[in-house]
Amino acid sequence: MTTKGETHMGSVRTGLLAPLALALVLGACDGASKAPEGQVVATVAGKEVTVHEVNAELAQLPGREGAPRKLLESVALARVIERKMLTDEARKRNLDKNPQFLLVQQRANESLLVQALQADVQAKVPATTREAAQKFVAENPLVFGDRRIFSLDQIAFLQPANFERVPIKDAKTMAEVERLLTDANIEYRRAPQQLDSLTLNPQLTAQILKLANSPNPEPFLYADQPQGAPAPVIYVNSVTSVKSQPFAGERAIAFAQQILQRQEVQKRLAAELKKWQEEYKPKIVYAKGYGPPELPKPAAPGGAGGAGTPGAAGATPAAAGAAPAAKPAG
Repeated sequence: MTTKGETHMGSVRTGLLAPLALALVLGACDGASKAPEGQVVATVAGKEVTVHEVNAELAQLPGREGAPRKLLESVALARVIERKMLTDEARKRNLDKNPQFLLVQQRANESLLVQALQADVQAKVPATTREAAQKFVAENPLVFGDRRIFSLDQIAFLQPANFERVPIKDAKTMAEVERLLTDANIEYRRAPQQLDSLTLNPQLTAQILKLANSPNPEPFLYADQPQGAPAPVIYVNSVTSVKSQPFAGERAIAFAQQILQRQEVQKRLAAELKKWQEEYKPKIVYAKGYGPPELPKPAAPGGAGGAGTPGAAGATPAAAGAAPAAKPAG
């Protein structure tokens, strides 16, 4: 989340990084009494700018494809110089000693260290072998060789506080679902959507196929709470068509390797986190009135999935995991 201070600095940065300002900054470097040498490419009020800083800035520049390397380096250098100039001015005003700034700085430093720790753990996870990926492909035909594309008629709405009193599960058709939502004064959106079994948990794919092939297909639902949503989103779906689109060969093997690698990384991170939590537990002392959060009891299984991609294969273990179940609305 962006803080007020960060928002303010963002607007200042946008204004100060105009082309004219960049030209002035670069022009100021031309008048230096002694040209920098070696790894130092410029100085700002005596402070060095190294080639490593320029390369790091260069990696963050958008739209680098096709642009001349020298031009990109100049733009990256100008951004580093201007940032150093502005931070120098901020220090002259003692803004680096402002309590709010120090809190934000501490949080940013801690977040960067956590990211570095995660990257260190991830780098030590062995690469997924080709043999393991081939086995994964063979064991999950609904993801690969028998891949299906489901076309859906979908109704989506935020879960209201009184949702348990709305008999959605009794609805036999999408028209009945709409009527129930309208009667309950619940806003919803109805639109065609697609689900790809490549990104679904195979158990969910099998259940959707079973529902779609039944004599009288009924709507099924799942729920998810996307980032930023104030409440879970309920998705009620009716399958309108199913298309077979096999995913095989080298592309399938490479995709399987990515899935398995992500799973192994998540397992390793979870294991390391649990170990550190146990290690630090006796070292944590709470003040009176404070303590660890009381986590809610696990919800009853069934009916929970991902938005558009419930039970994504890349996010859960291959053939099962904590996969959601397709739940008939009727």
